[in-house]
Amino acid sequence: MRPTPAGTLLAARTRRALAYLARADIGPWRIGTSARGRLAEMVTSRQLDVLIALSQHASERRAADSLGVSQPAVHQALVQLEHLAGEPLFDRLASGLRLTAKGAWVVQQTKLAQAEWFGAHQELSELVGQLQGQLTVGTLPFSTGWIVPRAIERVAAVYPAVQMTLVDGTYETLVAQLRQADIDVLVGALRAKPPHGLKQMPLFDDPLAVVVRAGHPWCRKAPKRLADTHNAAWILPMPGAPARTALAEAFAAEGLQLPRGVQINSPTLIQASLLSSDRPALMSPRQVEHEIASGLLAVVPLPVRHAPRSIGFLVRDDLEPAPALRRFLEVLPALLS
Repeated sequence: MRPTPAGTLLAARTRRALAYLARADIGPWRIGTSARGRLAEMVTSRQLDVLIALSQHASERRAADSLGVSQPAVHQALVQLEHLAGEPLFDRLASGLRLTAKGAWVVQQTKLAQAEWFGAHQELSELVGQLQGQLTVGTLPFSTGWIVPRAIERVAAVYPAVQMTLVDGTYETLVAQLRQADIDVLVGALRAKPPHGLKQMPLFDDPLAVVVRAGHPWCRKAPKRLADTHNAAWILPMPGAPARTALAEAFAAEGLQLPRGVQINSPTLIQASLLSSDRPALMSPRQVEHEIASGLLAVVPLPVRHAPRSIGFLVRDDLEPAPALRRFLEVLPALLS
């Protein structure tokens, strides 16, 4: 016997999925050993579904409702899982279930294994001419702008049956989701170094500028230096964001600390605050080009000295992308050429 093309694809994905389950059995503290345990060899897909549901709902009853099974069935699956794992996966609290360190590790590896089978589903459906599945893209506020929507449209034109989802959030939250395959890729402002286990690809540098509402006093008479704006009530990027680092660097270059202001993470609220007040914000003009073109916002002609802010994407460093994600990653740089 020899595998068909479909069999070859499925075998490759299955090997990767089973390798993740083997890692779940061994634990992060013993990666690289040759030990194999009962969890990887004997766990069922139903038990893994129960594990994921329990991690999401922290309750046997709610997990049972989400799976459409009885609570005793969920409880039995959990008992079997913990027996195979050789230790508790959840702490039992009055407020519900809480993952142990081992449980969190097993959940992460289980999600990565399931992502491989989802990838196999995409590849096999592509073989018969109708790619199906899903693509989930994480985006950072005010750092992706036009590029993600256009890339999504390019992918949709080739794979119309793929369900595509955009998830907005903070860098830390989206990195955690990326690590356990809750999202497929993270697009936005890159940090100096990628987090452990992830790799990043820069796409372009995005300069920042001072943005205000149209009709702002600075539109009639712009400040000569950034230092002249220090007493303004700014809209500040959140701590840890590259834009906040850039703003701090720009004021430090003039011997000043970060100005006072209100910290806002929501793009919608930032725009609303800009339009309804005299607050300035340091942001990318590219991200609000429609508002600038329509005369709602304006860029203050004020030089801001800061290190280049790089926009790009992050994926897991051991990723074997499924067809929809592979197409998305090809489209992103192509849009800039």
